[in-house]
Amino acid sequence: MNDFYLAPGSPTDDSDYMVTATALEGKVRALAIRSTKLVSEALRIHKTSPVATAALGRFLTGTLFLADTLKSDGDSLTVNLRSDGPIQGITAVADSHGHVRGYCLEPVVETTYHRPGKLNVGAAVGNGKLTVVKDFGLKEPYIGQVELVSGEIAEDFTYYLASSEQTPSIVSLGVGLDSKGVTCAGGFMVQLLPGADEETISYLEERVSGGFPEVTFLLQEGMNPEKILDMFLGDKDICFLEGREVSYQCNCSRERMEKNLMAIGRKDLEELSLDPNGIDLECHFCDQKYHFSQEAVKALISDSSK
Repeated sequence: MNDFYLAPGSPTDDSDYMVTATALEGKVRALAIRSTKLVSEALRIHKTSPVATAALGRFLTGTLFLADTLKSDGDSLTVNLRSDGPIQGITAVADSHGHVRGYCLEPVVETTYHRPGKLNVGAAVGNGKLTVVKDFGLKEPYIGQVELVSGEIAEDFTYYLASSEQTPSIVSLGVGLDSKGVTCAGGFMVQLLPGADEETISYLEERVSGGFPEVTFLLQEGMNPEKILDMFLGDKDICFLEGREVSYQCNCSRERMEKNLMAIGRKDLEELSLDPNGIDLECHFCDQKYHFSQEAVKALISDSSK
């Protein structure tokens, strides 16, 4: 492992984590993530085809970037992509602790390439909309929505940040794959802070257009998130603020499924209770299955009446 830099709190092993930093005289905020293990977990759960794995992996990593603004235990962020491509859509949910979960509506789709080794994620996603819902426990959540600009995910997150949150940003996301699975995954995000001048903007534009290596290449070379930010920003005075682990984690439980059943209403529950075999529910995010016997469904009806 390349431990060129380690921010306070960054793991010293190969765990997934996100690092935050400031640079260029405090005019930019930067984040970078290594998400190889969590994308591998998503592949294991959902058995996605290669291009769907790349799309979902980029989406999960980008969602973690957006969720960095969540601070309280009950805060959550949900990102929905709905499109006309073969994947049809992707959903991801993250919390304030670096946990994320997600799925593709169609996990197995034909894999096409821009060029040898470069998956055509945009073709699999197609045209559509990206919707972000931030729930801070207030009466109404914040909802932002934009049209997809490319379907390649990183460009779509960049456009969302500029249009809905008025935050000019650079977002780079990548997932590396081979015949055995996910070889690497991660990305970085750089955002302008108030006070950023034209010189700073021009410098970042030059870095983006100047042939900076793809993030998958950097990760495959063993670079950690700190090194990637250091290379991109080229600032010897970069200040690494914090590193914290991120992971794929679902919060489903039998109790949550019971609440979902009770939420459908007494009439529908009574219809379900007529089946002597009971009913089976499955979590979209982790494929965990929950069986409710006929007696258990009738007990829920009794509880709802109380």
